[in-house]
Amino acid sequence: MISNYFKLALRVLGRKKFFTAISLFGISFTLAILMVLVSIMETEVGNTKPLTNKSQMVILTNMNLVKQFYDTIYTMDTLYTDGVVQIDSTFKVEEGGQNNSNNSFSYEYLERNLSEMPSIKNRTFMNPTASFNAYVNGSKVELQVAYTDHNFWEVIDAEFIEGFGYAESIVAQEEPVAVITTALSDQYFGKESGVIGEYLEMDGNNLKIIGVIEPPGVSLLTANIFVPYTMNQTVGRGAEIGFGGYMAIYEAHDPSGVQRVKDDIKFINQSLEVHPSVQDDYNEVILRPYSYYELYANQLLDLDEDDSTGKSLGVLKWIMLALVLLFILLPTLNLINLNVSRILERSSEIGVRKAFGASQSTILGQFVIENIVQTFLGGLIGMGLAFLFIYIINDAKLLGDIILKINLRFFLISFFVILLFGILSGLLPAWRMSKLQIVNALKQTKI
Repeated sequence: MISNYFKLALRVLGRKKFFTAISLFGISFTLAILMVLVSIMETEVGNTKPLTNKSQMVILTNMNLVKQFYDTIYTMDTLYTDGVVQIDSTFKVEEGGQNNSNNSFSYEYLERNLSEMPSIKNRTFMNPTASFNAYVNGSKVELQVAYTDHNFWEVIDAEFIEGFGYAESIVAQEEPVAVITTALSDQYFGKESGVIGEYLEMDGNNLKIIGVIEPPGVSLLTANIFVPYTMNQTVGRGAEIGFGGYMAIYEAHDPSGVQRVKDDIKFINQSLEVHPSVQDDYNEVILRPYSYYELYANQLLDLDEDDSTGKSLGVLKWIMLALVLLFILLPTLNLINLNVSRILERSSEIGVRKAFGASQSTILGQFVIENIVQTFLGGLIGMGLAFLFIYIINDAKLLGDIILKINLRFFLISFFVILLFGILSGLLPAWRMSKLQIVNALKQTKI
């Protein structure tokens, strides 16, 4: 019987091609936009390469030195006692201002104070902010550099095309090596692979290429060349007080351990002291650890630069939920209206089928399946459009260095959305019409 429903659904769609085209366009375009949004979120916050353990990550981006100032505000009350003036003074203390200095860490500061914690499985310290220009055949090539330690290649599961990451011994011996992306390899050497052992000039150093990886393509990692931190010749500004250019990425043993890592960092924070050279201006060190999702939401929404409590993440979840509901609800309501008109035209058919013994559930199932078939066809077109949109976005770098990814999870979510569209938009009108009596169905002109 199900196969008959599918055949009937295809014949019904072919009766009025213009109506079908409008319906398919509404479904496919809406689903394409929704799928692109899903792909963006899957790339940025899904557990995909090269950050497959996002749910286990805690990130420490900067340290904040502060000193709070207070003002004493007096209230003078004049009292008279036996003709003699008595002055009764009261006062209150209010915040009067604050010295504040915020910057990323020096590597040495992180290594000395924040490298050992019982709650972490692994950690890496990196400086992702350096950049240099190289010139190849008269063309400028921008080198976006990340200085990292050897742990980087254990925390970040990069997709190696060839070669490997640098080991601890290479970092310690300050060997001039580099891992580059396929995109940089193509720009600099004219090919995406086969460059192991070649040399790339950067900041006066000839770096030997030991690995080539796929571009990370996430906002946290936008570098196209990765170099041992011991090759960093630039002294970080304010390194003596802990400022440099580095950030810390910690990996908990499992997602439930993220809070324990944050608690360990806050415990260490209690014993950190301001460097003597700046104690006149600052008297407190404040560290704010973020989960990966909290950091992403905070940077995306920019609600509060000091938000480490999850406020931004909560707001982002509500925004994404509202967008998903909007993209589902509006076309669903539109399809319901279209389906009402379509089913009205078939009221006599329903009456005849009921006269020959078709039950309410049979009628309901027929129309729902017809709508699912229509929605599924629109979904296939929508997927094709989504692939096209994603290709255009990646090729034109419309999202900067973010590279949208498509994987099995993307398809599963998309299929669920398609199924939801089909059921929601077909269920109400089909249910109303399936309840009609035979005589009324034969005469019906409206639901």
